[in-house]
Amino acid sequence: MTQKLRLRLPVLPLIAIAAATAALAAPDVDPKDGGAAERSANIRPSNIRPSDPIAGRTHWAFAPLVRPEIPAVAATDWPRSPIDGFVLSRLEAQGLRPAPDADRRVLARRIHVALAGLPPTAAQLHAFALDPRADAVEQLVDELLGSRQFAERWGRHWLDLARYADSNGLDENFLLREAWRYRNWVIDAIERDVPFDRFLVEQIAGDLLPYDSIEARDRQRIAAGFLVVGPKVLLGNDAENQRLEIADEQIDTIGRTVLGLTLGCARCHDHKFDPVPTADYYGLAGILTSTQVMEQRHMLGEQRVMERLVGLGADGDALDSAYETYWRERPALEARAKRAKTALELLERGDASELAKQVGDGLAERAADESLTAGERIAAQKAHLDALAAAVAKPPEIPPRAMIPCDAGAPSDEHVRLAGRFDRRGDQVPRGFLRVLDDAPAAIPAGASGRLELARWLTDVEHGAGRLTARVFANRVWQHLIGQGIVRTVDNFGRTGEAPSHPELLDWLASELIASRWSLRHLVREIARSRTFAMASRHDGAATTVDPGNRLLWRAHRRRLEPEAFRDAMLLAAGTLELEPVGSTVSYLGDQATAVGANTNRRRTDFSCRSVYLPVIRNDLPELFAVFDFADPHRTTGLRPETMVATQGLFILNDESVIAAADATARRLLAGGGGLAGSGGLESGGGLETRVLVERLFALVLGSPPSDAERDDIARFVETTRMRLATDDDAGARERAWSLACHALFASSRFQIVE
Repeated sequence: MTQKLRLRLPVLPLIAIAAATAALAAPDVDPKDGGAAERSANIRPSNIRPSDPIAGRTHWAFAPLVRPEIPAVAATDWPRSPIDGFVLSRLEAQGLRPAPDADRRVLARRIHVALAGLPPTAAQLHAFALDPRADAVEQLVDELLGSRQFAERWGRHWLDLARYADSNGLDENFLLREAWRYRNWVIDAIERDVPFDRFLVEQIAGDLLPYDSIEARDRQRIAAGFLVVGPKVLLGNDAENQRLEIADEQIDTIGRTVLGLTLGCARCHDHKFDPVPTADYYGLAGILTSTQVMEQRHMLGEQRVMERLVGLGADGDALDSAYETYWRERPALEARAKRAKTALELLERGDASELAKQVGDGLAERAADESLTAGERIAAQKAHLDALAAAVAKPPEIPPRAMIPCDAGAPSDEHVRLAGRFDRRGDQVPRGFLRVLDDAPAAIPAGASGRLELARWLTDVEHGAGRLTARVFANRVWQHLIGQGIVRTVDNFGRTGEAPSHPELLDWLASELIASRWSLRHLVREIARSRTFAMASRHDGAATTVDPGNRLLWRAHRRRLEPEAFRDAMLLAAGTLELEPVGSTVSYLGDQATAVGANTNRRRTDFSCRSVYLPVIRNDLPELFAVFDFADPHRTTGLRPETMVATQGLFILNDESVIAAADATARRLLAGGGGLAGSGGLESGGGLETRVLVERLFALVLGSPPSDAERDDIARFVETTRMRLATDDDAGARERAWSLACHALFASSRFQIVE
């Protein structure tokens, strides 16, 4: 069911909502100290060719990774972890002091949202606020790190990079019916704390890895769906051009996601800014054009070139073959059934002389036996026709399948394409990697694409891209927890990107990631338990003058909930959120996720699951996602846009899903559910009871008590609205009034903003 907008009584003036959240929009200016140095760090000498991979090694991102010493600081009692020493040393150098520690309730909410993507309940907040243990923060962090909710939250971060979607997008926008298996693999891998180096290898070459069970084989092959899930032009595309376009999209994705480099810029010419010559681009292209991600199979009544699907399980190949064979042979089977019907008609008319001329293989062998009686021949033909009709009418069920690549039958090196045009071949270049990171020839076995070697090279710290990969990934983890990357251009570590604000801290984090055997959980734990993470977000005029963009981290960044966290928080308050993992949420759609003309069968969003499982249809995102800056599923998105526009306020006021959540929350409140002890049985009359319910409403939605003024305002609003809406159905008026109050809290900055 498609979400619709439904006008209802305004719960808060839109101007008030905008004003309450306007503090998020701060000037984005480099700190006065170091700003010029940061910019000049990316300026290259004029006599160096930008694409020269040897000279390019002087750029900071390609430098050797050396674990730095923790700097000495004056305020020795402030640091709680090595991270704090790096941050404090920069602050002290500018005469700045870090903000005080955040309130315990504020910190608990920040930890819950950052790690699990869900706000804490009132009971959880209360317990944490009163927890006397010195390691209470560490205990809470460890509890959340071990939860499925952590994997779902951080899995979504990776899916942004992997340009995950449930449809192909672009011209025909066919449904990627099996993409959900890759989505769930990502979440499961994070839940198992699969080391990041292994996490990458499986996604680029999982189908080439050894295995000790069918389950392990399938899990690794599903991971390689990373290469298949990208958008592709399907209609009227030359086969050779499509092959190169797919490789180009994969190179661009791997470059931005893993290396923080815009490698796609080198398709047509040597990179204008970074040390990536065109030959290096086509060295990578040869690896990926030697990889098959498409196949010809049945779609919309004909054989088309579509994403490659492989059967799962011990008999998966046989089931998949039978399914595709049926659809491939169905037209011929239908034609044969038509001829069999003609043969039966001829037999029934006694016109056997025309059988051989008109029906061919449509005649049953027994029906062709002239020694039999006419009745026997007719009966045999009827049985034959019934068997053919049954075969046509009962196609095999869709077997369990996944989007899985494979090496091409004859892997080969690629030719440079002049100006990037597929039909203009230049010199052939050997398959290989980026020479700025390693100029040794790639050791690719004969008959192999080189994907497995590429996957291992990406995390090879000694002789490959591992040090850059570690820097890029550590920066992403920092960005998600702190709110801003040490390198703010998180997908671009090249010369056109920004230099790091704290380069020594970035190298320490990257070194820590590698030393922990590439454990995401370990790195998240280190950052989340730091005092830097625990600072308050309060304003400081003097610090703002020195560092208006908070690049030196003298306070915490205030952040708005992403659309997934916003929706999940509403459903959690309403008591309707189901935390169990789910599989496909697009199985009801046709082969085309969005059709030309009236699109009557659209994706649904009325599921009770967490938002990470909602359909992501390219060109038809859920309305909430489209309005609130969801990732662009057509490309790698390491940093989502952050906008604040009037349509967002209007959406919250009028969207049917938001209204439904407010209605359900009101019913829960009035029924005394959700662990709100003693809330049942309160009558609508009397200010005392109403004020008690306001207290419980704030606990349910915000997890914190209202101020005296807020309690009085909401109580007055509820009573006034109830009387204004009252009819013979007084209970209905009461529920609607409380629903509007719930809606007001959903629209408030206290609900939407994480301090």
